[in-house]
Amino acid sequence: MKQTANKNRLTAVAIMMATAVTVLAQIPQGYYASLKGKKGAALKSAVHEIIKDAKVLDYGSGIGSTWDGFYDTDQLSDGQVVDRYSNDKRYFGNRGSVVGGMNIEHSFPKSWWGGTKNQAYMDLYNLMPCEQKINSSKSNYPMGEVTNASTDNGCTKVGTGTNGYKLWEPADKWKGDFARGYMYMATAYQHFSWSGTQALQLLQQGDYPTLKSWASELYIQWAKADKVSQMEIDRNEAVSKIQGNRNPFIDFPNLMEYIWGDSITKAFDPETTMKSTDYNNGGSGGEGGGDVPS
Repeated sequence: MKQTANKNRLTAVAIMMATAVTVLAQIPQGYYASLKGKKGAALKSAVHEIIKDAKVLDYGSGIGSTWDGFYDTDQLSDGQVVDRYSNDKRYFGNRGSVVGGMNIEHSFPKSWWGGTKNQAYMDLYNLMPCEQKINSSKSNYPMGEVTNASTDNGCTKVGTGTNGYKLWEPADKWKGDFARGYMYMATAYQHFSWSGTQALQLLQQGDYPTLKSWASELYIQWAKADKVSQMEIDRNEAVSKIQGNRNPFIDFPNLMEYIWGDSITKAFDPETTMKSTDYNNGGSGGEGGGDVPS
């Protein structure tokens, strides 16, 4: 309950800082039209085709680089940095400048695809500002449920899971955000060749399902429990303005069910399926895809 309250307070601040453009933002007309009627693997590949190309910023600090992007995507109205990995409070300085004590953290580390500093390495949907110590502790481990923690800063746990894997686990208030981020990465970059022990604990080669079953099941569970917030919607809009692509798992909170979950045999329709704005304003996520009644 305390974690939910904290996220609600952050969301309230984020709403106050939202510009008129963000408040009135909507999915571009026809952006997801090609998804209509698709199911399961075909749907995932259709999503991939829409989101695979992004106009990413240069990696690092300076105008036109990652920290410049964070200034727009991860800043509260009082200048505080949104850190989803720790409860520390830090504040932005000049636009494009590195915030002291923080790193750029990759949810999907570059080692998972062989170390190339490619689009995925610079994709803002894969990047977040992060306190340095926990960034180092979580290493390049996959995200999962930690049952035996060796590190716990009150927001992020690092340790082992029941499967014996080294894992990191976000706080309850951020689990849905990270789950939808992992779903995005496993779809936008489904054509990658994954390498290394850590990557192959979470991922399998090929366009579908890409996420191993233990991971997709867990992430769907987390995404249902931690629903899309206004802060997450606003960040999706801010990143979209920079990169030109979107995270469809934020736009459509039940899309995950049609790709990995209880609705893989059902045809997806972006025109009738519940959108995040509906979901965030009291709509029921529901089982079986949660389409809006006609």
